[in-house]
Amino acid sequence: MSRPVAPPVTDDTALRALHAQALQQLSPATLARLRRDRQAAAPRRGRVHGWWMATACSAVAALALGYSFTVNAPRTPAAPQVATAVDDSSDVLDENPDLYVWLGTTDLAME
Repeated sequence: MSRPVAPPVTDDTALRALHAQALQQLSPATLARLRRDRQAAAPRRGRVHGWWMATACSAVAALALGYSFTVNAPRTPAAPQVATAVDDSSDVLDENPDLYVWLGTTDLAME
């Protein structure tokens, strides 16, 4: 069966009218079969993959955060060094020998 060749139509309203005319020529059984086949061929969008991806990303972020806390463990501050302040006056006597000369010349050393 050959179809007649229609002249090219560039007007939008003319194309819509031609489409409506073609739909009227189809039987309801054919339209139902076409709809069923189109729905079966359409890819189904599953939200399952989205939930898995969100869960995986959250798990990776949690593991990275936990790992960062274990790698760089908090360091305890070093204990401050206590200065040992011993009153040792012997170094004063060793530094000034004139003190001994002065003590030897006075009578204060004998008292």
